[in-house]
Amino acid sequence: MRVLLLGPYPLPGRPIDGGVMAVVHALAHGLQERGMEVAVASAGPHLEDARSEEQGLVIYRVHTPPLPRLRRHWWVRRKLQRVIRQFQPQIVHAHGTGLYATVALSSARAAVITAHGVAYEEARRSQPRSIKERLAWRYDARSEARNLARTRYAIAINPYIRRAFDAYPAIHWFHIPNPVDERYFHIQPRPQRGRLLAPARVIPRKGTDVLIRAFMAVADTFPHAQLRIAGEMTSVPEFVQKCRQMVADAQLTHRIHFLGSLDSEAMVEEYSQAAGVVLASRQETAPVVIGEALAAGCPVIATRVGGVPWMVEHGGTGLLVPPEDPQALARALARFLADEDAVRDWRAQTRAAARVYRLDAVLDATIRVYETLLAEHAPRTADRRYG
Repeated sequence: MRVLLLGPYPLPGRPIDGGVMAVVHALAHGLQERGMEVAVASAGPHLEDARSEEQGLVIYRVHTPPLPRLRRHWWVRRKLQRVIRQFQPQIVHAHGTGLYATVALSSARAAVITAHGVAYEEARRSQPRSIKERLAWRYDARSEARNLARTRYAIAINPYIRRAFDAYPAIHWFHIPNPVDERYFHIQPRPQRGRLLAPARVIPRKGTDVLIRAFMAVADTFPHAQLRIAGEMTSVPEFVQKCRQMVADAQLTHRIHFLGSLDSEAMVEEYSQAAGVVLASRQETAPVVIGEALAAGCPVIATRVGGVPWMVEHGGTGLLVPPEDPQALARALARFLADEDAVRDWRAQTRAAARVYRLDAVLDATIRVYETLLAEHAPRTADRRYG
């Protein structure tokens, strides 16, 4: 079986940046190990047009020109369509409901989309700073709607996705969670007392500012507590500066650490030493970092948004709080930092809860989807040729 994955993929020697990239990377290597011919095609402004072979995978990278939405991604779509003609896949698997979905649905190949986010919700909660950003989010939400209206097969990584897109009854949904790298299941936890890890990009949607306010509220009561923020810091520099200034004004630079993007080995080490993981997001779908945390034996404190309540059991594997509420998050942090017996109980349940995210189970389910698509696609292809 020849499979083309459309989605973000790391550059050689660079860390994996974000949950979708982690999923594409894990699926590509997992499918290859199952004996499939796999290629990945990625587009981005920082990429140059190139084809390479990396660890046995064929990787196509496509440059995105400035202001691509003004051209409705016309030039990028043409280049990705050229990749499809060159690789000749039997299955095109797009990750996301935007550009990659547009290309997959236009390919005349058996196509499936994994919906990793809900653009209209992210647009509402991402605090766009300019007219340009507001227009970009509006374009993405409309593109999502157009693509879903003509999608036949899609993968929901979380029940929240089905609920968010229930206006598209023609879609045949498959339920497959995002996989977690197997290394996280083999971490030997060495939790340090009071050490909190926030594995998230420093952007408004992730609520870094809310998290800092909550930590400030408990810092005096728990002088041993540390907050380590691990995630990309280049997308919204003014927001990063705002967060850094909040920390400096509170005189907490020695206790709140901005680590930036970390490679996989460094992230494994962070999880191994974390007493718990905390996310203050304003909007999420199904964060891969929650699966990673549970697999690593870390309880999770998170906001009750999007698909998070399906991943974290309140009082079982962690705590859930309302979004945009620093006081509620501070109370949860205080409970976590004070009640070591409860935290020990939560930690004992995390790895059992993470079993659904094991790569082998996700690969089995994904391959069944591909087989269903091929069985459905072959008769329709024959009809178009000979009908």
